[in-house]
Amino acid sequence: MEIHDRLRKILKDEGLSISKFERIIGVGQNSVSTCLRRQSSVSHTVLQGIKEHFPHHSIEWLVTGKNENTNKKIVANILVKLSEVNKELKEIK
Repeated sequence: MEIHDRLRKILKDEGLSISKFERIIGVGQNSVSTCLRRQSSVSHTVLQGIKEHFPHHSIEWLVTGKNENTNKKIVANILVKLSEVNKELKEIK
């Protein structure tokens, strides 16, 4: 799987059209679509926008294909900890 395939996966996972995705991450119209169509390099502004607006998608995974589940594991651990804190708070009350 190449970076362009992973970028398409993000679009699919988020349920977004390319144009909506471009607006959300704050890049120019057709910048992502042209990148995907031409299989050209992904700009740093696209990567920054993804990191800022979709932090649950690992930039390392997007660029290299490694650590696909790192951010998902972190989020899952945070949710477990929040649940534990909520239980403790209920016991205090």
